Amino acid sequence: MKAIEKVAIFLVILGLEKAKSIIALMDSDEINRIIPKIRKLIEISQEVQKDVWNEFRQLGYEDKMNPSETLGIIRLLFNGSKISDKSQRPFFR
Repeated sequence: MKAIEKVAIFLVILGLEKAKSIIALMDSDEINRIIPKIRKLIEISQEVQKDVWNEFRQLGYEDKMNPSETLGIIRLLFNGSKISDKSQRPFFR
């Protein structure tokens, strides 16, 4: 699974309000990349949700993080850079 797909799933798992506050901090290129991925999600299996959630936890995500900190964790999947379709960290297993 591509990193950008993991981000889309993670944002859906977080819920509408949290996701909106994180997306509001993204630049227009990031928004243009992530919104179509979110829209394509129809059904996310419990296993995929668990795998994505665990990966973000391993990256350091905590529920108490503010939107800016959460965006920083998301960008770790892209080696600290902005969200793109190209670069990604390997999936933890």
